[in-house]
Amino acid sequence: MNTNFGQLKLKIIRALSDEALEDTPIGGATYSADLLKDSVHAALDAITQRIWKPITIETEGNIESIELEDGVLDVEAVYETDLGIFLPRISMRVGNTLSSTTGNGWLLYPNNILTFINAIGTAGSVLYCSSLWTKPDKDSDLIEAPAQTLTCLILYASSFCLLADSTSSASIDRFKTKVDSGAPTDNPAKEMSDFFLRRFEFELQRLPSMEKGRTQ
Repeated sequence: MNTNFGQLKLKIIRALSDEALEDTPIGGATYSADLLKDSVHAALDAITQRIWKPITIETEGNIESIELEDGVLDVEAVYETDLGIFLPRISMRVGNTLSSTTGNGWLLYPNNILTFINAIGTAGSVLYCSSLWTKPDKDSDLIEAPAQTLTCLILYASSFCLLADSTSSASIDRFKTKVDSGAPTDNPAKEMSDFFLRRFEFELQRLPSMEKGRTQ
């Protein structure tokens, strides 16, 4: 069963021992709806180091380059429709040439531009890419990321919320003067934020990483 944005925020609120308010959009008594949104968006970006959104982009024929859409992280493979093969990625290394045994190849240069060594065939090509997950906005929006990443999202988002809390605490704690009030460097929110972040990294490592395309 897919989880929507509102359900995910409620899970984060419970993880932080906060109280959900009967508002729309969903927010907590301590952690606001806007902060929860920012935390989920950051969490979706964080999991892409291991679990990313796979997309395909079809290109027209007879083109020499294409500008990649926003959110694309990397190109995993390029399929040349006319030749019926996956084209190699050209490495910019000393001694390499802009040639390929397949008759064509590609490289990402300049930034966010995929450039073919020779114009692609008339039938075009298919780009297999890794990209960022779509960011939810409304509480009813479904979370695109796989269900097995849900715990990672909760942990990272909780760390993000506590990081904001720790910043506020740091501004107040620098005025501590009494011995029994603790040292100015004491920051429980930061310690809990770090704890959630370590748990996130541990949980993420437990998930099998998606296979990168072999482009050479």
